[in-house]
Amino acid sequence: MLDIMTLVVMNLMLSLIGAGAMAIIWKQNRHRFAGMFFWFVSMIAQAVSTILLALRGTVPDFISIVVSNTLVAAGVVFLLLGLESFVGRKGPRIPIYILLTVYAVLMTYFYKFQPDINMREILVSAMILLIAAQICWLLFRRVPPDLKKITRITGTVVSGYIFISAARIILALIYPMKSGDYFESGQWDSLVVSLYAGITCCLIISLILLVNRRLFQQVQAQEQKYTMAFHSSPYAIMLTRLSDGGIFEVNDGFVNTTGYSYAEVMGKTTHQLGFWVREEDRIEMVEELLRNKSVKGLELQFRKKSGEIFYGIYTANILVLNGEECILANISDITEISTMKQKLQMLATHDALTQLPNRLLLYDRFSTAMASAARNNKKVAVMSVDVDNFKAVNDSKGHLVGDQALIAVAQRLSGLLRRVDTVARFGGDEFILLLGEIGKQEDAFRSTDEILKEFHKPFIIGSNTLSLNLSIGISFYPDDGSDMDDLMKKSDEALYFVKENGRDNYQLYDRIKDYSEPI
Repeated sequence: MLDIMTLVVMNLMLSLIGAGAMAIIWKQNRHRFAGMFFWFVSMIAQAVSTILLALRGTVPDFISIVVSNTLVAAGVVFLLLGLESFVGRKGPRIPIYILLTVYAVLMTYFYKFQPDINMREILVSAMILLIAAQICWLLFRRVPPDLKKITRITGTVVSGYIFISAARIILALIYPMKSGDYFESGQWDSLVVSLYAGITCCLIISLILLVNRRLFQQVQAQEQKYTMAFHSSPYAIMLTRLSDGGIFEVNDGFVNTTGYSYAEVMGKTTHQLGFWVREEDRIEMVEELLRNKSVKGLELQFRKKSGEIFYGIYTANILVLNGEECILANISDITEISTMKQKLQMLATHDALTQLPNRLLLYDRFSTAMASAARNNKKVAVMSVDVDNFKAVNDSKGHLVGDQALIAVAQRLSGLLRRVDTVARFGGDEFILLLGEIGKQEDAFRSTDEILKEFHKPFIIGSNTLSLNLSIGISFYPDDGSDMDDLMKKSDEALYFVKENGRDNYQLYDRIKDYSEPI
């Protein structure tokens, strides 16, 4: 059996190793878990206690006996406090502090007033036993259910202190020490100190495992939360490799939104699936993603497996998984919202009956046409158009036929204009034509002649054959003005001149005072 001094030195080395290990664990995980600083302090108390014990005979006996043994008890108390904080089950502290104070007083009594090494050994063992029992109760019974599996090993190790301390008390009562020198206490104490050293070594390992297992538990919990959030999200989510664009994970939302099964998309790229309606959208997204590491809130068009187009809000981020850069993309299907927005925009900018642009859109297009004409030294023609004798159609055929006739007029006018031109309806049988990029007035005249000629052809509305001729008044930008309201007023004046002088014709604003002049 090793002598007591050798075992004390061994315990000192274990305590220092334990203090270093606890310091590292506390530094690395202090923001995750509470209580580990107490473990570090516990190991420091044990180390200082062992140093003072080893210096017995060199330092005053009160320090090497009373202070040293009190530090042993304090170290176990700090271990209890640390474990309570770690598992989130703090108990009453005052009784423990009272117990530690009573222990220190009794230790002082059996050193100074009634010196008795056996009682001091019994006191130390009893204190360790009591605190170790509280630790075991904490780790086996009071600990939250989700932590019980990971605290069992530490609880089992600490229970070793209970058995060793109980055995030490029994031995001290049956075989009391005859010598007052602790270093000559005999083989039983050597055995007990050896067992304490072994248990301390196991305790250090179990505390390290306790932290690691709780970290692993948290990682599993986070992974489970991520998996649940990933697969339960109603949005389409996919993970692709940044290096080649290959898809390696999609969620149920992606399957439900796009119509593709998991097997159909695994390993393929969105380009291979024809997922992007516009290839330039994909290229733009990749460039922005590489530039900013994220893309947020892009409203884009995507193609389902069926070929159906849907609108989505696209958000993506670059992240590293297993050492490889990947793209986490999230697509929110906003087809209904986008369709509703388009309908609202249509209602705001188009005539409800004919679907032609209304006043709001016409003014916007005039601003564009005017700017283009100013740059290119061109003209813009503004034409006020009225259907001749349309009231008679409504009165004789009814408003339903009248509405169908207006739709037919709108369609015929639209078919006679260029893509750069606009036909708008302001209400009733009043239409406005906007002809941009006019080089000279004669170009507008040719278009007007063609319109009047086409409107000499009858309209077939159901069982009705209608003759719907037009009267047209014309003004020009910049010849007659640069303001849309002013140009429309002048084209209206020309229109009224035509209506008062035979209809089914056109006239220019600047000629209405001399209507006999040929056009």
